[in-house]
Amino acid sequence: MNKLIPLLLIVLTLGCSELFDPSGFKEIDISISSDHKILSNQKVIKDTVSSLLLNQSIDYLDVTNELYTKTWVNAFHSKRKSHNKYNIKVKEYLPLAKWGNGRYLTHSGLLINPSFNNTSLNLLILRGPESERLELLDISRQIQAQLNRYDEIVEEINLSSDGYLRVITQSGTKLTFSKKSFREQLERLEDFISFELFSGKLNNIRNMDFRYNNGISILF
Repeated sequence: MNKLIPLLLIVLTLGCSELFDPSGFKEIDISISSDHKILSNQKVIKDTVSSLLLNQSIDYLDVTNELYTKTWVNAFHSKRKSHNKYNIKVKEYLPLAKWGNGRYLTHSGLLINPSFNNTSLNLLILRGPESERLELLDISRQIQAQLNRYDEIVEEINLSSDGYLRVITQSGTKLTFSKKSFREQLERLEDFISFELFSGKLNNIRNMDFRYNNGISILF
């Protein structure tokens, strides 16, 4: 009875409607499908599913945990098409931002370190303590909402150890805020943009510093 437990666990997890008997062959033909363009390394997915089906002695949690942290895979299930052919339907995390170097922040707030097949993602870059990741994402959206008014785009936000938010836009403009007083300083940014919106000067600004008590430092 104990020998059946790993096999039943694999079958239920993969969503197979029929029991799989690996004794008849040594290779499985696996195809991958998704509702969207697949970001994950498909070879990793195929190798993982193959090992689950062919090797009942492996640690299921170790194998799948690696899949969920080394790829964009959020969930998957399989459909058996014939004796040794399976289609794996993949659901992936939605990438929201790059986190530092190499990791990515997902729509569910997880940080993962996926491998890519030469896939280039044009995403916001966030840097700072991991515990601040969701707050940094929210701050980026608030700043972007203001910069949208004159077609500027936030490229990177860095929360430094001294509590300063350093923002870089795609055009190279730098904005500096104090995280402690961010709400108040964001209002100053909103007022400043409203005042200069039709002046034609906003796109010429190279540096904006909002860390002053009642003003803004502007460098053209």
